[in-house]
Amino acid sequence: MSKDVSRRLSDLKSRRQGTTTMMMDSIAANRAGMESFEARSTGEWAKYTLGIMQQVDPKYTNNSVAEGERVKNQIRNRIRTGVTFEYQGSVPLNVHIRGVSDIDILVLLSGYLTYDRAGSRASEYYPWTGPGGIDQLAFLRSELEVELKAAFYEAEVDILGDKAIGLSGGSLRRKVDVVASHWNDSVDYQTSQNKRDREVQIFQKTSRTTFCNRPFLHIDEINEKDRHCYGGAKKIIRMLKNLKADSDNPSAISVNSYEIAGLVYYFEDQPISLPAYRELALVAATKQQLDRMIAYKDWTMSLVTPDGIRKIIESEAKFESLKLLRAEVHDLAKNLAIELSKRAWLDDSEALRVLQESHISEF
Repeated sequence: MSKDVSRRLSDLKSRRQGTTTMMMDSIAANRAGMESFEARSTGEWAKYTLGIMQQVDPKYTNNSVAEGERVKNQIRNRIRTGVTFEYQGSVPLNVHIRGVSDIDILVLLSGYLTYDRAGSRASEYYPWTGPGGIDQLAFLRSELEVELKAAFYEAEVDILGDKAIGLSGGSLRRKVDVVASHWNDSVDYQTSQNKRDREVQIFQKTSRTTFCNRPFLHIDEINEKDRHCYGGAKKIIRMLKNLKADSDNPSAISVNSYEIAGLVYYFEDQPISLPAYRELALVAATKQQLDRMIAYKDWTMSLVTPDGIRKIIESEAKFESLKLLRAEVHDLAKNLAIELSKRAWLDDSEALRVLQESHISEF
């Protein structure tokens, strides 16, 4: 954590508001760009800590969704294949940390799906006699590549991605990833008829294969965890993602957004269920929960993503990077506690106690 807090606040503001240059150094400009969390404390570490927990202003999120809708409309009007659309990823889950945030669109075949034959309603599906799913997805992917290039001719349309076509620049204010896919009606979905249980098969261009994804189950499980914890889970997910972004070497912290959310899913509920006036205590709780995960390595490496797809920490290298993320939290806790206590130095136990006892304005 070598960046000083003033630099961190500046980078946070740029990240949250989508700016790439510093705002004018004037009182008027600072007031115009001020977010509500900045008024809750005079301390810079406290402002930074509050800021890295808060959701991005909805006006920026709405702009991301609006760009997604533009791309969807172009696809709908240009391709011959019948499709439907869904969003996946950090934006619909509301744990994105950038004002200019990427948005992921699933483009799903509307006339084709697969189903688990062991499901309770398997006998109700009609046998499929048309082209195979892989052939249909390959054709859809080809259509998307051609038509998106034509529709967004001033933008960069990256068709080399194995899973997604990436659009950026030109008239687009956000990067948009477009993913060819189809539904799979799982055993659970056939019983529940709840979208959270419906799987998606994602097309991989290079190998002409698909892999299973459960984006709506992931979103639903994290949302439920967050409800149980009075908003604490998503605040911590955003905090950890921001700390990774502000670290000296973000690429060394190889746990991604999906995995960070999965780890927080296994945090104990009670320590992270705090009212807004005790928000700073979430730093202490996060430090303690990561300490627990690192101390119980075998348990941590056995944890499965909330959607049940795979292990969260599936390698030694990833476990080591978790230690780097914990170190970022540790340094934040120490700096914040020193600022709050107005002391020159605190040991680890004193720092945690200061944070656990801290109170801050809710507005």
